[in-house]
Amino acid sequence: MAEDRTEKATPKRRDEARERGQVARSTELNTGAGLLALFMLLAAFGGSMLTTFAELMSGFLGSAGETGAIGPGDGFQLMMDAGMTSLKITAPFAIGGAVVGAVMSALQVRPGFFPKVVTPRFSAISPITGVKRLFSIRSFAMLAKDLLKIGIVSAVTWWSLSGQMDTLMNLTGADPQRSLAVVSSIVMKLGFAVAGAYIILAIADVVYERWQHERDMRMSKDEVKREAKEGDISPEVKAQMKRRQREMAVRRMMSSVPEADVVITNPTHFAVALKYTRDLPAPKVVAKGADQVALRIRAVAAEHGVTVMEDPPLARSLYAAVEVGQLIPAEAFAAVAEILAHVYRVAGREPAVA
Repeated sequence: MAEDRTEKATPKRRDEARERGQVARSTELNTGAGLLALFMLLAAFGGSMLTTFAELMSGFLGSAGETGAIGPGDGFQLMMDAGMTSLKITAPFAIGGAVVGAVMSALQVRPGFFPKVVTPRFSAISPITGVKRLFSIRSFAMLAKDLLKIGIVSAVTWWSLSGQMDTLMNLTGADPQRSLAVVSSIVMKLGFAVAGAYIILAIADVVYERWQHERDMRMSKDEVKREAKEGDISPEVKAQMKRRQREMAVRRMMSSVPEADVVITNPTHFAVALKYTRDLPAPKVVAKGADQVALRIRAVAAEHGVTVMEDPPLARSLYAAVEVGQLIPAEAFAAVAEILAHVYRVAGREPAVA
């Protein structure tokens, strides 16, 4: 139970959680740092960006009446020049955003590649899991955090603009250059104010996420004791235990071979034992193996009179696609049905009834 989890997570538990992508990470910090970097870049490159944009527009408007004189080569060159100019305008912001995002992520989480994080998890798209996640305590906490964020950012925006209304009203009739300068100054002040407020919110969110992560990672006393006990077992003993577990699994599987209807082979590399009863929607794999295990399955089948048939493509596909205890896939129905029909016809019997 959750209330029994009173112990701090062990290093092993933390490493396993990190491999699954379960880390303390605040997306608000990335957003706040990105917003602050955006306005810093605007302050540094805004003037040159505006000049470049004005030159681009002047070039387009200046040649607007000369469309008849523009050939295919000139049009292509015009597009290339416009693309390069646009790249110069946007490059500082794209590079800055990428650098800030990478730095903020690295500061929060030690960089590394973990295959489990990118492995598809079908539970993530389960409607039941989605509903439970939607009405969880964490979801309500996230909603409260978002509402607080909206409220604080709105308040900062109102505070920043409330004293500028007279300035904006005085721009009526002013020349465009002066209006642009005043509006740009107001936007920059507003941007830095909102970015500063967002950074403060992000710092608070980092503290909350780390607290929540520690709370989620807590272990019970039994889990700590069990992990410590497992850590005391030598690698040799663990390997021997795994080997015994595999041997027991093979023995259990071999006990099902005499009950099979047919064993499909490759002929020696793979062997798949199938069983079908009238209550099953499709034949079921009761045993499978490769190499030495395949030879054992064939030997047991021969000992108990189970038909062995060679079909290398079918044996390979069933071995790769189906686990023991599972039904065969739909694409194998026709081939397996033909084999079972032959087996039943030769044996002069029908499928068993469970």
